[in-house]
This record gives sequence, structure tokens and C-alpha cells, in this order.
Amino acid sequence: MVLIQYLDVVKAVREKALKLTDYHDLDSIVDAIGNSKYVLIGEATHGTSEFYTIRAELSKKLIQKKGFSFVAVEGDWPSCYSVNRYCKGYSDAKTDISSLLKNNFKRWPTWMWSNTVVEQFIKWLRDYNTTVEKKVGFYGIDMYSLFESMEEIINYLEKTGSDEVVAAKKAFSCFNPFEKDEQDYEWLRPTCQKAVKKKF
Repeated sequence: MVLIQYLDVVKAVREKALKLTDYHDLDSIVDAIGNSKYVLIGEATHGTSEFYTIRAELSKKLIQKKGFSFVAVEGDWPSCYSVNRYCKGYSDAKTDISSLLKNNFKRWPTWMWSNTVVEQFIKWLRDYNTTVEKKVGFYGIDMYSLFESMEEIINYLEKTGSDEVVAAKKAFSCFNPFEKDEQDYEWLRPTCQKAVKKKF
């Protein structure tokens, strides 16, 4: 029984698999996407250059041919937002993408984000954005940057002179006992959620 199932899988893969000889072979994938609003692109392993390269090339085609304008990645929001500012050419953005990637992505192994494939894609995105009115953004949707994200909120409130700074600091202090391992904050989530909701 197991052998039959295995053979069925092998047959299905042989029938449906797409052979990639060059990047033009990705066009059939782009065509198959049709009018989808969201496209999820994964990889079998983190850090494999070939997966990163195909993902970058497919992303370029989706942006150019389908008009996608939002690249969401498995990365921390504050780190990725600094890359987003670079991509969109903000006047106060860092201009050296190599050091930007190396210095901003410290939570994971450096090679996960600070590598030549990602760097080339980000440079391409910045160049592409100079040719279009609606600029393509680059955003992190991972949830491990709890404390960095709260810090960014405080920085913003202080920069804008908001009178909510004191309330924000008080609400966020609920998470302080979990700063050593921010994944543990889930145990206190209901209490912290109540504290944040009360202040905002």
C-alpha cells in the first residue's frame, strides 16, 4: 500500500513538475496566478541560494507583470522597515544596502537576510521604484521583534511630540519581565492585552 502511494506521488510530480532551464520558464507560473491578490512563495530550506534566487526572480515578475506592490517576508518588522525606506528612496534612509542588511538583521543568522541574492533583489526594487508612481514596499511580518517594535512606537511618539508617550510606556511595561525570552510573553498575553487596550 505504501509503495503504491509513493508511486502515485512520483507520477504526479513527474506530470506536474515544471523544469526550470532559465527564468523565462517562470512565466507559466505567473500566468497560472491569474488575478490572485496574494501569492505565497516559500522555500524548502533557509539560506539555499537557488531557492532565494528563484524567489527573487519570481517576485520581480509578479511586480512587473501583475502589479504587486507589497513584498511581505519572514522578517522582523523594524528591520524590514528600514529596508523598505531604502527601497522607496526616503531622504533619511540609509544608502548602503550591504551594511543596512548586516546591521539590522541580528536576530537570525546573518546569512538569512544579509546575503548577495537578497541584496541584489533589494537594489533592483529600489531601482524599479524610481520608474513607477506607486512604489513597491518591503515589510516584515514575523512576530519575534516584540520589544524592538514597542521601542519603535515609543521613538515615533517621542519624535512627534505625542502626549501618549507616558501611557504607551506604562502599557508596554507589562512585557518587561519577558524581555529575556520574548516568546514567553504569550503566557501573560491576556494581562498585557488588557493593559494595552486600557491605555489605547
